Amino acid sequence: MSAEVAGIVLNTLYVSTIPVFIAAALGTPLAAWLHIRGGRAAAALKALFNGFVGMPTVLLGLLLYLLLARTGPLGSLQLLYTLDAVVIGHTVLVLPLYLSFALTALEGVDPRLREVADMFRFSFWRTAALHVREAAAGLAAAVAASYGRAVGELGIALMLGGDIRYRTRVLTTAIAHETMLGNWDAAIQLGVILLAISLAVSAAVTALGFRYRG
Repeated sequence: MSAEVAGIVLNTLYVSTIPVFIAAALGTPLAAWLHIRGGRAAAALKALFNGFVGMPTVLLGLLLYLLLARTGPLGSLQLLYTLDAVVIGHTVLVLPLYLSFALTALEGVDPRLREVADMFRFSFWRTAALHVREAAAGLAAAVAASYGRAVGELGIALMLGGDIRYRTRVLTTAIAHETMLGNWDAAIQLGVILLAISLAVSAAVTALGFRYRG
């Protein structure tokens, strides 16, 4: 593996791993709170998250571009065409997906667990921790699905990162670049690396989810 390809792989890991970590850190307690609270508001928010899952990434990239552009509200931060801008874009992209999967996983928890928690008057956070533990396998699937979405995203990486060689180029934009040049061998090799990363992370996260639940 050349130094340039190694840099592209590291960039890909950065703009994929950090957004999924943020989505899990924010989404897990939020999903647990919505699940335990229940009611129409929780149902409405779940419907909203499901709606955002299908949002075209080109539109999302455009909105974030306008936000981060030099003349935009956050232009003074000078984030556009940096890896951090891609991290922001991927976080906004995968958070609704993670929440949707997490809520579905929590709905699969045995409802008698809530009755036991109420009977022993567990605190909200202890009740939430019990639900999260029981839904660990489903939450791991949520992480794997979110990672797969982030690592394979092209539009946002291209619009917010700019595909700048040695700086913001990631595997998806590199594959597109090599394909446009007709370098099929290089494009296929990068595609194999991308697939290997996605499968390896999915397998590792799924195994951790089952192990955590015991």
